[in-house]
Amino acid sequence: MEMYEIIKKLREKNGLSQAELASIVGYKDRSSIAKIEAGLVDLTKSKIASFADALHVSPAELMGL
Repeated sequence: MEMYEIIKKLREKNGLSQAELASIVGYKDRSSIAKIEAGLVDLTKSKIASFADALHVSPAELMGL
């Protein structure tokens, strides 16, 4: 499973909307999350860490390792 698929699955599992997750990780609106979940955006290491914290998993789990 690709990281963008894992992000979407975990977001839904945690009961977060795209807008809520965007706010938690520092994006201005949900469109950024939509692009990430569509696999259109590569995340930096710092953003991977932010997403992992927000979704209560390790960065390795988020990356599918």
